[in-house]
Amino acid sequence: MSGVPERLRNLSEREFYNTAIELRVEVLGVVTSSAIPKSQRFTFAVPMAETARSVVYNIVKSEAFYPNTAENVAARKRYLTLAVADCEQLYQDAQAYLEVYRRKGDAQHAGAFERMAGLVDSEIKLLKGARKGVKLIGAR
Repeated sequence: MSGVPERLRNLSEREFYNTAIELRVEVLGVVTSSAIPKSQRFTFAVPMAETARSVVYNIVKSEAFYPNTAENVAARKRYLTLAVADCEQLYQDAQAYLEVYRRKGDAQHAGAFERMAGLVDSEIKLLKGARKGVKLIGAR
């Protein structure tokens, strides 16, 4: 028990970071599984893995800017925006893969992307909330 009443509990300030790590692990699991055939891994899996890495990369970069100046606030928001864009790109990559195989008459791998899509949805919401919460600290 944490000792905090349930009504006062909420998400951690850094939940978006934890979700990004979980998303990256999920993407790596999908792209190295049988959901993507080996013949298509260079075309689909490598870009998806790199994009998932970029989500975490941009979050880490955003945290390097302490929001004590207007420039640092802008930089932090910029990197969080780039992380949101990476999440959107993961959606696009998954949709492209599924469409290619739907046209071939092989739609059996769509289920492998369901959890990833849910994580992308929650990550986008968390990142947008974090970006909205970036405020100038210690303004003079």
